[in-house]
Amino acid sequence: MTQWNKTTVGCPACFEEGEFRICSFVDAKNDPELKDNIFDRSLFRYTCPECGEEILVSYPCTYFDEDNSFTVALLPEKDSTTAQAKDCTLRIVRSINEFVEKIALMEDGIDDRIIELYKIMLEDQFEEERQGSEILGIYYGGQNPETKALLFYIITGNAENCRAELSFDTYNTIAKQFEESSKSDADCTEINRLWAISALQKGFTDEN
Repeated sequence: MTQWNKTTVGCPACFEEGEFRICSFVDAKNDPELKDNIFDRSLFRYTCPECGEEILVSYPCTYFDEDNSFTVALLPEKDSTTAQAKDCTLRIVRSINEFVEKIALMEDGIDDRIIELYKIMLEDQFEEERQGSEILGIYYGGQNPETKALLFYIITGNAENCRAELSFDTYNTIAKQFEESSKSDADCTEINRLWAISALQKGFTDEN
């Protein structure tokens, strides 16, 4: 069952405090419309009642999808003790953007481990082609309806935002290359950039 709570938020503009209704647990099966509120960030958007300032508030929120057998827990603080899942895949993330992306990947049946490995490869390629450009983030954007490839948005520090595509042939190649590394981390709940760097290093070590 979806759970709602209330908390107090301080406005960074006028410094006044206000009450904010937060959703600590989302039951995707019984409340499917809340997924749209997550994807458009409205579930995390606070409007100050005093000055009207709008900000995004990252708070602990767990998304449970019974039909697709996965749970994604947004835990802004470095504490995974409150995130539990029985008989389903569990992922823990630390930001709203990661929360949105992980839900989309799980719902689309895409292995997030392969995606994180690909992102590191894409980072290296991008920085080599565009020296001096700082990558702030790479996020999954669904499937391109024309090419059928997986779409990614590259966010940079100089507003030179780009797109990249991952074909399923390349996806399967990465999956096969790092199959053993992925198996050894089957119980890992935080699949992110740090995990991917470690997996890549482990993969190269195994090859040697």
